[in-house]
Amino acid sequence: MKKKTKKMMTKVLKTSAKDFIIGQFDKRFANDKYELLFNTQTGFEALRGINGHPDPFQLEFPSMLDVGIMGHCKNNCEICYQGRAYEDNMTLDNFKKIIDEAKYHTNQVALGGRGDPNLHENFKEILEYCRENNVVPNYTTSGNSLTDEQIEISKICGAVAVSDYRKDYSYSALQRLTNAKIKTNLHFVLTKHTYEDALKIIYGHNPWMTNTNKDLIFDINKLNAVIFLLFKPQGQALDLIDFTPTPNQLKTFSELVIKSSCKIKVGMDSCLVNHVLQYVEMSDIQKMSVDSCESSRMSVYISPGMELIPCSFADHKKCGVSLKDKSIFKVWNTASEFKRFRKILKKNPYTCPAGF
Repeated sequence: MKKKTKKMMTKVLKTSAKDFIIGQFDKRFANDKYELLFNTQTGFEALRGINGHPDPFQLEFPSMLDVGIMGHCKNNCEICYQGRAYEDNMTLDNFKKIIDEAKYHTNQVALGGRGDPNLHENFKEILEYCRENNVVPNYTTSGNSLTDEQIEISKICGAVAVSDYRKDYSYSALQRLTNAKIKTNLHFVLTKHTYEDALKIIYGHNPWMTNTNKDLIFDINKLNAVIFLLFKPQGQALDLIDFTPTPNQLKTFSELVIKSSCKIKVGMDSCLVNHVLQYVEMSDIQKMSVDSCESSRMSVYISPGMELIPCSFADHKKCGVSLKDKSIFKVWNTASEFKRFRKILKKNPYTCPAGF
């Protein structure tokens, strides 16, 4: 196992687009088949096959962990895919156990779960433990009850995402986080009803300028990126079938998003990428910046109750495997549900094993 180094390494990587990417990396993992390089300051990650091997379809251990540290939430948002169930929050000891096993392989941890991670009783300790072990913490919040102290400790995060649930506290959080010079993303769920605002963003306009509370208008250009997420009728949104974007909406969105006029970066979750690629052909450079489903291949979800699940949208009861008496490495490499996900993705990388 390779030791992490404090010194930045400069790498020149040849890409499939016949270009070269020059980057600096301060974290490296390699085995006899692939090399994984990461810059803990910028978040830039590079993966390539070595010793004559192709770029890997699957890593021997996930490079990104989606960790559900929150077991319950007070917001009751109507489109929350996590539902209304109540669980205890993940304990600090369990979180440390995850990081202790993952720190040499995993580059980033996305903190989430059923609620706002900034409200976890050990929020500060969780962020600090990640950085102490050379793992970059990120989290997504609604912004509700976000304190100045939480914003201050968030400066050690790679990025913070705020979900646009059309709440004043979310827009206030965006304003406060960007004013604190924290790399801030907006998570925008694409539904049939938010479609028009999505197009405004793509065209470079600010759909929030019509907000009646002028104090809460934020400058969209201060954001690091807007990330579009595919709406999924799951959890509290299980019966909201009318929220699903129509095929025509998805087609128009797909044709426009790859040539966005927005001044900031625009991204998509891999769930939405799968749909976009059904309507458009991306350039070689664009293909290098997006990926189809990575669940069970590069990333994984860990529930508050310490179950390893291919992705957070998969059926937790059917797909979850307890980590209480098993390692992440063992479940990742041997569990039948993970093998099933990979089999589906190997056959068709642009499908969703969870059904979305």
